[in-house]
Order: sequence, then C-alpha cells, then structure tokens
Amino acid sequence: MLMRSLAATFFVLAGAAPAAATCDAFKGVVEAFNAGDAQKAHSIAETAGTANCSANERTLVGRIAGLTAFNRISTAVAGGDRLDAHRTELEDLQKAYGGPWQVFDALGDLARERKDYEAASRFYQMALEDGSNETLTPEWMAPDQQYILRLDKLASEMRLAAPRPVQLAMRGGCKVSFRGVKIKKKSTPVRYVFGTADFTPDGVAAAKDLSECLKAVKPASITLIGHTDPVGSAAANYKLSLARAETLKAYLHDAGYAGTIATVGKGEDEPFKPDDASAYDTETLNQLHRRVEVDVE
Repeated sequence: MLMRSLAATFFVLAGAAPAAATCDAFKGVVEAFNAGDAQKAHSIAETAGTANCSANERTLVGRIAGLTAFNRISTAVAGGDRLDAHRTELEDLQKAYGGPWQVFDALGDLARERKDYEAASRFYQMALEDGSNETLTPEWMAPDQQYILRLDKLASEMRLAAPRPVQLAMRGGCKVSFRGVKIKKKSTPVRYVFGTADFTPDGVAAAKDLSECLKAVKPASITLIGHTDPVGSAAANYKLSLARAETLKAYLHDAGYAGTIATVGKGEDEPFKPDDASAYDTETLNQLHRRVEVDVE
C-alpha cells in the first residue's frame, strides 16, 4: 500500500513550467528536475536566495528540489526498497523545504505504519493543505481530485483512530474545499461514554473544536449523522446513534452556531471503511465505526 501510494505521486515536468524570467535558479532547478539530478537540484536550491528570485520563487525552487529527491525515493521504493529506509531523508526534505505535499504524504504513510495515528493525521492534513496552496503548488505539481479526496479521508481516518482526538482546527482541517474539490462530509472524533450519549472529556474537547470550525466556515446548515459500532442490538444502536447526534446538536447550538442543524441516526448500518482494515485490531475498528459525520450543506 505504501509503495503504491508513492508510485502514484511520481511526477514528470516534461519541460513545461511557470515562467520566472528574473529567477535564474528556477530555470536551473527545472532542468535538474527533468534530468532527475537531485544533487544538482538541491545545490541550486541552496543558492536561490542570492539568485535574484522573489520569496515565492525561492520557495518554489526548494519545492521542486524536494520533489526531485522525492521522485528518486519513489523510484527506489517501487523497485523494492522499504519506505522506512528513507524516513530520515524525507524528514530532512520537510525541514529544508517545508514540503512539497508528496513528502508530507509519505511521512503520513510512515507514521500510519508505526501506528502513530496522531502524527499520521497531521501529516496527511499538511499534505492536503500544502497541495491546495495554488501559489506554492502550481497545477502541474498538484494532487488530482481523486488524491485530494484520498488525503482528506486518510486524515479523517487517522483522527478517528488516534488514542486522543486530533483537532480539526489544525491547519486546514476545517476547510471544505480544496482546489475546487468539495468535501461535504467530515468525520469528527467526538467521543462518548460507552453505551450512552454523554461526552467523555475528550469528547467535550472535540465538540468544542468542531464548534470553532463551524465558526470559521460559517455554513448555513449542517446535518449530523450518528454511527455506532456493531456491539449490541441494531435497534438499540439506531437509537444511540441518533441520541449522540442530538447531544452534539445541543452542544453546538449552545456554543453559538446559528445555522440549522438536522440529525440522522444510522446505527451500525454504515460502518467506516478504512483504507486498510487489516492494520487495526477489533477495538480500533469499532472506534472508527463510532463517529458523527458532519454533512455541510
């Protein structure tokens, strides 16, 4: 799965890049990229600050250098290398260039593999946000619609799987549109006392985080869709899922959300579909199933 993820994000510039007439380093790093020369691309990026480039051009030069190195790593992984053998280099690319999004995506895969779901959620969210920055991620470098949806789903999955809820408000987690791709549903990590509709302490924190997101996005109306795990009877789970959605509705209204809130209970009928169910034990899978989705109108 990790290798396929990397291989799917291999890019070739093929000589077409944004014009940057006064930035000699930009032309040089594009040539290095097309030649697959990561060492030369890195060397050029190191001198970009003195090469008559704007701040954005310097950043983009670094991103292209980072992508050149990433493509080399991607080729090695496709050839049989383990991704974790390149973890240090990927972390160095992140520190040196602050991206590109493909590096964050790979670091998310690594964190997910070692079951550090909190870190994985943050990396996938950073990949999504970075890939949506149209200034620093031009169209030829950007993830396509399918991959944007994948990154959002993985970020949501990792938030649900994490032992402690990861804030939606981190970076761009509240956003519902990336490069024109609409994200209608957000799975929230709001947690409840087992068998009840009462928030746990972590659930209160997550509900507050969701409230802050709604204040930022300001949708006119939302639908809260409650889901449960398969433990217990179907009838009881339906009632519980609806009660949990109603509890969250009351909290959001009390916290100041002025829009219209509808609630729906699905019980155990629509279990969460993880990217790789075999990676989780039964309890973690049930934690993924126990969720409230926010459908933004």
